[in-house]
Amino acid sequence: MPLTNSKTMNKFLYPDSVIKSYQNWHLLLRFEQSTLGSLILVCKQPYRAYSELPGDTLLEQHKIIRDVERILKEKLNYSKINYLMLMMVDPEVHFHIIPRFEQGCLFQGKNYPDPCWPGAPDLGKSIEITPQSKELLRSELARAFSEQTIEKPSQKKYGRLYTSGCFDIFHHGHLNIIQKSKSLCEHLIVGVSTDELILKEKGRLPIIPFEERISILQALKEVDEVIPQTDKNKQKVVSQYRIDAISVGSDWLGKYPEVTCAMEYFDYTPNVSSTLLKQKLNLSN
Repeated sequence: MPLTNSKTMNKFLYPDSVIKSYQNWHLLLRFEQSTLGSLILVCKQPYRAYSELPGDTLLEQHKIIRDVERILKEKLNYSKINYLMLMMVDPEVHFHIIPRFEQGCLFQGKNYPDPCWPGAPDLGKSIEITPQSKELLRSELARAFSEQTIEKPSQKKYGRLYTSGCFDIFHHGHLNIIQKSKSLCEHLIVGVSTDELILKEKGRLPIIPFEERISILQALKEVDEVIPQTDKNKQKVVSQYRIDAISVGSDWLGKYPEVTCAMEYFDYTPNVSSTLLKQKLNLSN
């Protein structure tokens, strides 16, 4: 199977809508909020029948649904929850997750109604919500899903540490940074730059597409969570994910943007870099 279900994920505004990425699934905030907290659970691989899903994908889905129901209940206190797998316009396996509210849902001082209660949800209708409130909702849910992965008190220097990069042509230097970062924390979050961010900053697309780069990081035992890096606003990540420290290369000492967390600086692995590898492979241009 191809690595990613990119057509359907793009339809639902991935990666900007990501709440949490799992091994086989992406949990996204639904752009059109049928009710407050409406989500999309989309399989990464482009299967077109639910019966085609491998056993590990189904087992992971069961865990995700348990997390969804618990966290949405804690955050939004839904009355019921609806799951819709339509696959008519978008034929790849994905679910619409629609929390239902008998009395509406209070969020940030505003009550958001459930326009179809007690009937079936109408995906063609959406509640009125500002882009700012929608992003705040996505951020709060992303933080809640991230935090629930830590089940024991930290025995290391930090509870939650963040590092980021392009990771284009993953090499031993990248692995050293990841391993050193994990040695300091219980929960390591890695930000991977999107193709669009790399194009904006470097004037060219990466050699390895975004979703493949994310999959490489997710496969490492040291990495607990991978998130898209859509901009260079590190304080936003620190605040959203309650980061205790950020790790970067020592060349950033004295130059890194100010953040409200600790900093850890690591020396780079000598004579190893993506630029050197691309020059050797004649991929620099």
